[in-house]
Amino acid sequence: MSERSLSSDAVGTTRTSGVAESVIREMTREALREDAINLSQGIPDADETPVEIKAAAKDAIDAESQYTITWGLPDLRDAVAERYADWKGVEYDPETEVTITSGTSEAIMSTMLALAEPGDEVIYFEPVYESYIPASQFAGATAVPLDITDTLEIDYERLAAAAEDARILVLNTPMNPTGKVFSRDELERIEEIVFEHDLIVLTDEIYEHIVYDDDYLSPVEVGDLADRTVVCTGMSKTFSVTGWRVGFCLAPEYLSRELRKVHDYTSICAPTPFQRAGVEALSLPDSYYEELSASYERRRDLLYDGLVEAGLDPVTPDGAYYMMTRYPTDEADLEFCYRLIREAGVAAVPGSSFYTDPDADADWIRFTFSRNEETIREAVDRLRENRWW
Repeated sequence: MSERSLSSDAVGTTRTSGVAESVIREMTREALREDAINLSQGIPDADETPVEIKAAAKDAIDAESQYTITWGLPDLRDAVAERYADWKGVEYDPETEVTITSGTSEAIMSTMLALAEPGDEVIYFEPVYESYIPASQFAGATAVPLDITDTLEIDYERLAAAAEDARILVLNTPMNPTGKVFSRDELERIEEIVFEHDLIVLTDEIYEHIVYDDDYLSPVEVGDLADRTVVCTGMSKTFSVTGWRVGFCLAPEYLSRELRKVHDYTSICAPTPFQRAGVEALSLPDSYYEELSASYERRRDLLYDGLVEAGLDPVTPDGAYYMMTRYPTDEADLEFCYRLIREAGVAAVPGSSFYTDPDADADWIRFTFSRNEETIREAVDRLRENRWW
């Protein structure tokens, strides 16, 4: 470093102060360094992407390499509006209420930056997907986490008390990392609190098609929640294209026009060839989604049985493709995960990364079963053969 470089104390802002790099992505990098099986980050195997979607993307590269309209390819916005009217029973105007973003993460970040004022309070349930924490901070908002680790049940009195001074409620259903799916009864109680305290709702529904019973509901299907909800979802998990970065953001026009301002100046538009492939993806028959859930349910059960046989204590998720498990040692969760990579050759994520408090006393870790059955079998074999717990 040059002597003329700025001191580390002279750079950065309050928006970035205290924000660390993603622990999930660090576990992936460590897995690569140690040649471990990566069950940390939700990355499917290469053969998971439907061949017709890949073909559409390849064809689009030859034909469409320039910007689309900032809000997204018109054909894709039309397809999104049509499919979500069918799936969720809510009509969205593709011209003003559907925005194609650079992944669901950008949809969440654009929404938070557009709708949270500095000092506003943002409520979410913990353990929580780690991106919501910096998204709140980057907006200058104050995070109000409500811990549901032990029972995964909502304390409505605590939620109502938190809502008194809050601006935004974040709902992730199915949840990452717990796999919790919010029930109709829960969403109806939440709706009452949302309207009583005049909240905006941001929903992350990226795992909406990876559910293991017939009870899944989008929050916008309940009462009048659609009138004040931004739905953030996309292609990554449903079509196993996590690197394509195509998200869908659906919201009433008065909310969309604000988040579009941030989207416009951050990413301009999502990758054009992959937007074109999205039109093909949304034309797949209902049987595709049925087999998707059935396939992940088989993998869920395979991983659950393997973790039990390996002497761990997993919790069966109702949706998404992650599994929390307790481990029977006194090691810190991060220490346990590093040791798991180096000694057992399998990567997981420490539970503490899913809490706002960096000193959270999490005694559990998270595995993904986004990989194919062969990969999962090899991972659980390594866990059994190399266990020290």
